[in-house]
Amino acid sequence: MDFFAAQAAAHSRTRALLAGYVVAVGLVVGAITWVVAWLYTLFNTNIYSAEPYSSRLLSHPGLVLVTATGVLGIIGIATLHRMAQLSAGGGAVAVSLGASRVTRETADPKRRRLLNVVEEMAIASGVPVPEVYVLDQEPGINAFAAGFTPADAAITVTRGALERLNRAELAGVIGHEFSHLLNGDMRLNTRLAGPLFGLLVIAIVARYTLRGFRGNTRATPFLAAGLVIMGLGYLGVLLGRLLQSAICRQREFLADASSVQFTRDATALRDALVTLGRAPAGSHLHGADGEDLAHLFIAPATDRLFSTHPPLAMRIRRLDPHFDVTVLDSPDLAPPPPDLDDPAAAGLAAFAAHGDAPLSRRIGNPGVPAVAYAAALRAALPAGIEAALARGTTTAFLWLALALSAQPPVRERQVRRIAEVLGEPVGHAVAAAARDLSAVPVVQHLPLLQRALPVLKALPVERRRTLVALTAELARADGRMSPLEYLLGALATRYLGDQLAPPRAPGRLTLEDCAPALGTLFAVVAYAGDDGEVAARRAYERGLAQLLPRERPAYAAPDPQQWAAALDAALARLADLAPPARELLVDALGRTVLNDGSVRHAEAELLRAVCALLDAPLPPLLPLPDTG
Repeated sequence: MDFFAAQAAAHSRTRALLAGYVVAVGLVVGAITWVVAWLYTLFNTNIYSAEPYSSRLLSHPGLVLVTATGVLGIIGIATLHRMAQLSAGGGAVAVSLGASRVTRETADPKRRRLLNVVEEMAIASGVPVPEVYVLDQEPGINAFAAGFTPADAAITVTRGALERLNRAELAGVIGHEFSHLLNGDMRLNTRLAGPLFGLLVIAIVARYTLRGFRGNTRATPFLAAGLVIMGLGYLGVLLGRLLQSAICRQREFLADASSVQFTRDATALRDALVTLGRAPAGSHLHGADGEDLAHLFIAPATDRLFSTHPPLAMRIRRLDPHFDVTVLDSPDLAPPPPDLDDPAAAGLAAFAAHGDAPLSRRIGNPGVPAVAYAAALRAALPAGIEAALARGTTTAFLWLALALSAQPPVRERQVRRIAEVLGEPVGHAVAAAARDLSAVPVVQHLPLLQRALPVLKALPVERRRTLVALTAELARADGRMSPLEYLLGALATRYLGDQLAPPRAPGRLTLEDCAPALGTLFAVVAYAGDDGEVAARRAYERGLAQLLPRERPAYAAPDPQQWAAALDAALARLADLAPPARELLVDALGRTVLNDGSVRHAEAELLRAVCALLDAPLPPLLPLPDTG
C-alpha cells in the first residue's frame, strides 16, 4: 500500500462524497416538495379546471418554500445529530450497535486472543492500539473499524468471527481493518455515516407517522400522502446506497490486498472469507440496525440492492486465482475451531535500515517481521508493567511516568508538579512507575503509549483533560529533556488530545511554505543522532538538501533552553503539510538518520515518534546491533 497516495485519494473521495450528498439531498427535497405541492393542489382546486398542474403548483410558492425548507431541515438536523454522535470516536459507533468492549481484565481466551492480534498489528504499524469491541448478539462473521483518527479508533468483531475463525484467519480479518485505519478509509467511512442517516431519516419519520395514523379512517388522505413520502424517503436510502457502493467497493479489494501485506499469507484472509461464506449465519447482522453503517463492515451486513461490497467469490479469487469457489455453495456445519492462541514468535527478524527502498514505503506496510517483533515486545514486557496496563488508574500512572525525563533534577521537578495537580499519592505512584520503567528498553516506550491509550479512554473526560494538560507540561520541562523524551511526551499529548477534540482538516501546505519549520526539525534530529557538530551539520544537509534544493535555512545547533518550544511550533506547522509533501519529508528524515550508516535504537524510536506526530505512523525499524 502506498500510504501517502491512499491518504490523498481518501481526501479526494471526501470531496466526491460531499458533491454526491448535495446532489442526493437536492433530489430528495425536490421530489418530496413536488409531490406535497401536487397533492395539495389536487385536493384544493377544481378538478375540472383547464389550468395545467404546473401552473397550479407555481401558484403556491409559500407551500413549496415551507415544504422544501422543512424537508431540508429534517435531513440537515438528522445528519448533524448523527455526526455529533459519531464524533465521540469509533467506540461510540460500536456501542451504538450494541457492542461490548473487550478489556485486558477479560478471562475469556477468545477475547484475549483478539486483543493480542490487535495489539501486535498496532505496534507493528506504529499506531495507538485501537479499542476492541465484540457484537455478542451477532452469530454471523463480520468486523469493522471506525473512528476519525488512530487515537480514537475502534475495531469491532462479531461473536461469530470470534468463535468460528482460527488465529490466522482472525489476523487476516484484523489486517483488513488496519488497512482501512491506515489509508484514510476509516475516517471517510465514519464521516459517511452521518449523511447516510440524514438521507434515511425521511423514510423513518414517514414510517413512524403512518403507524400513528393506522386504523384511523378519517386519516385516509394523510395515509396516502405518508405512503408517497415514505416511498420518496426510500429514494434517499437508494441514493445513499449508491454513494456507499461507489466509494467503498474498490476500497475493499485494496484492503484485502493490504491484509496480505500484514500477514504475508494470502490464505489467512481467503480462508476467513470462505468460512464467512459457508457459515450458516453468513455475515448479516440480526440484532443491530446498521443500515447507515453497512459500508464499515468487511462483508455485507444486510441483504440489499447495490451492495457496499464486491461479491465474495470475486474477492476470494483475487486472493487465490486457483481457488474453487463452488465450495461456497455448501454450508459449513462443522463446529468452530479449537481456541488455541499461537505463542509469540521467538527472536527478532534482521532488518537493514539503510536499504535502497525509500522509508515512506514502509508506512502502512508493516509485514510479518514487524508483527512478529510486536508480539515479541509484548511478551517481553515485565509482569508488573503488564499488570499496570490493565486498569485506567494504574495506566494513568504509567502514562505520566513515560513522560518523565531521565535526568534526576528534571524528573524530581516533574514529579512535584504531578503531586501538586493530582495529589501526593499519585506523585509517589508515578515515581514508582518510573523506577519500574528504568529497566524497560527504549524500544518499549512508544508501544507502551500506544497500548495504554484505549485503557485511558475509560477514564472520565475531565480526568483525561487533566492528563492532556499535565502531559503537555511535562514534555516542555525547560528543554533539558532528550529529544526522544520530549517527542514521546508530545506524542502522548497528541494521542490524548485526538480522543477529546474533533479531527483536523487535511493539510495543504507545501514544503516551501514550511522551510523554517523544516530547518528546526532537521536540526534537532541531526543533533540528536550524530556525534559532534560537523557530523550533525552533514546529516542536516543530507536530508534537507533533497527537500529544499534551492534555498533552505542554514544549520544551527539547537539551543539547550529553547529547542523544545521551537520544535513545538515547527511540528504544529508541519502537521498542515499535504500528504505528498509529508511523504518526501519522511524519506528525507530517513536520510538524515542514516547519515552515519548506522541506526541506534534511540534514533529509530526518535524517527518513529516524529513520523507519528506527522500522521505517518512508521512500523518498527527492527533492531540492528546497538552501537551505543
